[in-house]
Amino acid sequence: MANYDLRAKDIMQTEIASVPPETTVQDAAIRMKREGVRSLIVERADPDDAYGIVTYSDIVAKVLAWGMEPAEVTVEEIMIKPLVVVNPNLKVEHIARLFAQTGIGHAPVISEHKLVGVISKTDLIVEVIAVE
Repeated sequence: MANYDLRAKDIMQTEIASVPPETTVQDAAIRMKREGVRSLIVERADPDDAYGIVTYSDIVAKVLAWGMEPAEVTVEEIMIKPLVVVNPNLKVEHIARLFAQTGIGHAPVISEHKLVGVISKTDLIVEVIAVE
């Protein structure tokens, strides 16, 4: 039976894979592969700035599909920003609806203007349905 009592804070990943905005797409892709993740949070340029995100899909659609050289493009140039963010206390049912309605697969979890985790569709499936 699915556990809809869970909240973002219960299932989010707290080890956050992030990169500075000046990171090349090539270096970002290498890091994604090494860490076994499909997205990286792009760090804020200053404390009042918004976070960004870069995914494998962004790299394919915005770099490879145009024949661009990944070592010459920064994640800042292709990242998605601003992001849809999730509050740590948001219930998983609402997160699932948010993902379904917006078409996103990952969302940063923000508490008091600080990045505290990341949640993905995979986290929802694995934790809510208790897939081993």
